[in-house]
Amino acid sequence: MKKTLALILSLFLACISCEMLMKRAYSQSESYDQSSPPDLLKDFSALRSRVKKNPRDVPALNSLGIIYARAGKLDEAINLWKLAMSVDPTYVHLYNNLGSALKQQKRYDQARLIFRTGLVYSNSYWIYYNLGLLEREDGNTAKAAEAFQQCLAQSPEFQPALKQLSELGYHVQLPKKQGGEPLSIGSYKPPTEIGAQTHYNERLIGTQTSKGIPPSTYGGKTRPYSVPDGIKALSVDDCIEIIKGFKPSQEEKFIALTFDDGPHRTNTPELLEILKKEGAKATFFVVGNRAEAFPELVGKISEEGHDIGNHSWDHRSLVKSTSNEALESIRKTNDLISGITGKPCEIVRPPYGATNRQLKNLFRQEEWHEILWDVDSRDWESKTPEAILWRVMKTISPGSIVLMHDIHSHAASVLPIIIKAFKKSGYEFITITEMIKRKRAQIMKPDMPIHPIASTAAELN
Repeated sequence: MKKTLALILSLFLACISCEMLMKRAYSQSESYDQSSPPDLLKDFSALRSRVKKNPRDVPALNSLGIIYARAGKLDEAINLWKLAMSVDPTYVHLYNNLGSALKQQKRYDQARLIFRTGLVYSNSYWIYYNLGLLEREDGNTAKAAEAFQQCLAQSPEFQPALKQLSELGYHVQLPKKQGGEPLSIGSYKPPTEIGAQTHYNERLIGTQTSKGIPPSTYGGKTRPYSVPDGIKALSVDDCIEIIKGFKPSQEEKFIALTFDDGPHRTNTPELLEILKKEGAKATFFVVGNRAEAFPELVGKISEEGHDIGNHSWDHRSLVKSTSNEALESIRKTNDLISGITGKPCEIVRPPYGATNRQLKNLFRQEEWHEILWDVDSRDWESKTPEAILWRVMKTISPGSIVLMHDIHSHAASVLPIIIKAFKKSGYEFITITEMIKRKRAQIMKPDMPIHPIASTAAELN
């Protein structure tokens, strides 16, 4: 049966020759709509270059197909995914994307064939889930339920499948959340003038231009930077001197690094390499439409023991959205994250840190934790890693949540210094999920005073 399905798929794909598809893939890329968002255009240009250099680059073909589909060019996306599948039929993401696109075009039999063939190569709960959606849309409720049950056999806590079965009238036991109310953690502070913090002594601040931070060489890259006038580059030892001024309890000796707006095709892998080398964990708050374009990076983040949080589908302000629009943005991203990682996502960071009572109540009702920050690197604004490191070290404290971005390149240059300095000072780098566990453990301690957790970036009414 498996060989038969694979043979049928081969014939299905052979109707368009690889050579023709390769030529079409690149010629189509030349005419892509230039009115699309700038970040997607940058990705598109880089992916197109990768495909031109290597027409058999399957992840790049997959990502290009997603960008085409998002632009409404579904036929072009389908052709790219067919090409990629003919190159590497074991790349599982292709079956989900191609089958879902064919389903969208109401080509149910072809979509069903794609999903079932994908299951020949991988017993993937995500393919079973998409097959279930297809069968339900096509009116085959019994087959839909069977597919959702197969999905849950592979991933018992996959909430989208549980919800689908519940809607079909099946009794399901939704996974229990960790005890306690959802938390709202972090207190965003407006940026202050550099030099405002007293724990910077004169020796460390300096007033003259000095040598820059050693350039990052992770991932084979070299980034020469010079320090701007008036800011002294901080070494690991300089940072350790600053840390010595803190008087934390042992329970507070941790830092939570967070990266927003990714994943990014080159920056995210470089950050993952640094974190692995330095022995640190972090949390990546991904934007759904970028995670969809780079699913292999989302999987890699999770596989390497880091947290993945929800940063909305398209980075639109949730406080300017209706409740239904905000729910749709977060739920869609959560389903994607769960589909790639097999783990539920319960931590959300609203775009721009913009929040209000209505949004907080919405998160609480859905049992999502709202995660902001108390240290803003402003790496999107600063042009040098020295300025970024200086800003971080002047505002950081034990137990801080540090905001950086993996769509900007400078974080990679300062990250090794930050990690080395704090680890040499006896600190550890933990995920947001671990931070939540520790905060809850503190709250549950007897005779422990409970303080309200500061929570807001911009309390918008």
